[in-house]
Amino acid sequence: MSNKVQTPKFGPLSGVRVVFSAIEIAGPFSAQMLAEWGAEVIWIENTAYADTIRVQPNYPEYSRRNLHALSLNLFSDEGKEAFLKLMETTDILIESSKGPAFARRGITDELLWEHNPALVIAHLSGFGQYGVDEYTNSAAYNTIAQAFSGYLIQNGDVDQPMPAFPYTADYIAGFTVTSSVLAALYKAKQTGEGESIDVAMYEAMLCVGQYYMIDYFNGGQVCPRQTKGKDPIWAGCGTYKCKDCYFVTEVVGVNQIKGMLEKLGLSNLLGTEDVPEGCQLIKRDCEAGRLFEDKLDELFAEMSLEDVQELLGSMRIAFAKVLTIPELESNPQYIARESFTQWETQDGKEFKGPNVMPKFKKNPGKIWRPMPEHGQDTAAILSDLGYTEEAISALADKGIVKLSDPPKAD
Repeated sequence: MSNKVQTPKFGPLSGVRVVFSAIEIAGPFSAQMLAEWGAEVIWIENTAYADTIRVQPNYPEYSRRNLHALSLNLFSDEGKEAFLKLMETTDILIESSKGPAFARRGITDELLWEHNPALVIAHLSGFGQYGVDEYTNSAAYNTIAQAFSGYLIQNGDVDQPMPAFPYTADYIAGFTVTSSVLAALYKAKQTGEGESIDVAMYEAMLCVGQYYMIDYFNGGQVCPRQTKGKDPIWAGCGTYKCKDCYFVTEVVGVNQIKGMLEKLGLSNLLGTEDVPEGCQLIKRDCEAGRLFEDKLDELFAEMSLEDVQELLGSMRIAFAKVLTIPELESNPQYIARESFTQWETQDGKEFKGPNVMPKFKKNPGKIWRPMPEHGQDTAAILSDLGYTEEAISALADKGIVKLSDPPKAD
């Protein structure tokens, strides 16, 4: 077992240390991105039980790659001491819990800054660090955040709201954490003064869902939900079916509207109240919009995918086939950009999943390590903090930490 934490130097975040205490998707997704961009990322798991994501058969191998695994009871007295020592060497801390759970257990921002004044702290929760106790201290998952934010009510079919999957709120919250900690780190490097960031999942989804919601706040108009995958406001936008498959298109733009109306034999609509000169979008809730939509459905239903693509391409109208999952890996664009990649798991098995994104030209990210075992790097991390082998063994005997040797390949 190595007695030293070893992270290769690569990517734009090489030299940055990130620690996260979070389970499932949102917080870890943010940490995963930072790890793929070169940061040294330490994943804290409870000693008594591992991250619940480990019960999934495949997803953890993708979402926990490039990480160092520390198993620590950080709210015990000796665990807190080790955690605070770790914070002295850390640039970014990401924690996800119910509201101000860390502060309630004595790990306040002020205590952390006593040990590291430049530390960037991201608190991720469903409802934020303060507010009404009923909400602030409540658990939240993807659907909870979507429902509370007004995002869920806008999705689904006209007959029933449905959450957007897979786990949209978790990923949006993760992106929010990533962008905010990097902004705060930039400032901390300039001033030497850290930051505490309060990321509420519902607020992230509120921001994402504001496109049509803003019409209600400034006019009282509530946007209807989709019907058969069509844009709720604009005709000619959404999901359609041809002979071979489903596809999506967006008939947007003066020339595109004019050309498609001519193709459909509806040129007489040009210059009317519903389709005035210079019209770039046709509203769905008018006579012209309904007729336009019906004619599009009729046209596309009789066409092959190849014919649809040729027609829309000639009119410079945005188009994409709705790809099935098996079609992704054989798609030439995916292949050309290496959007999928392979790596080996701890036990030497080949594993396939999405590659690192986005693509940095001068300082590319990479995958250098598979998901670690529960507690795999505990000894190495504590050793770097100055703990002797005897002290580490004593903490393990007390259940403060969990040690695990990395499995050997067959």
